[in-house]
Amino acid sequence: MSRKKEREYALKGVFQLDFHPEPGDFTDSIAYFLEDNELDLVYGKTLIDTTEAHLPEIDNILDDYLKSTWKIDRIPKVEKSILRLAICELKYMNEKVPFEVVINEAIELSKKFGDEDGKNYVNGILNKIVKDELNECP
Repeated sequence: MSRKKEREYALKGVFQLDFHPEPGDFTDSIAYFLEDNELDLVYGKTLIDTTEAHLPEIDNILDDYLKSTWKIDRIPKVEKSILRLAICELKYMNEKVPFEVVINEAIELSKKFGDEDGKNYVNGILNKIVKDELNECP
């Protein structure tokens, strides 16, 4: 299965984080929410697990890039989940993926699952993070 498809499944899992703050609840929710064949996805599962493990750091990074009048809870849940996945993939995954691919995939997820303006928002935040945190030029 393609990484694109695995990221879609990982998005379903990370989306559940806001609804299940306890680790056991989250694991049970993932098993219930995802189909059996989706649970075998190695990259997607690793992405979900890594995002969950680094969620406080990821949310702190995300919070640093919000406008001063915004709080993380104000971001629509789909876009927040997409941003969490992308930040995780950029900073915490052992297997490094080029930032251009991560940003493009996040934009595609936003187009497919988010609201109409979500892609612009996701793109803007991720470009700033790549520039500041990774010292890359998007």
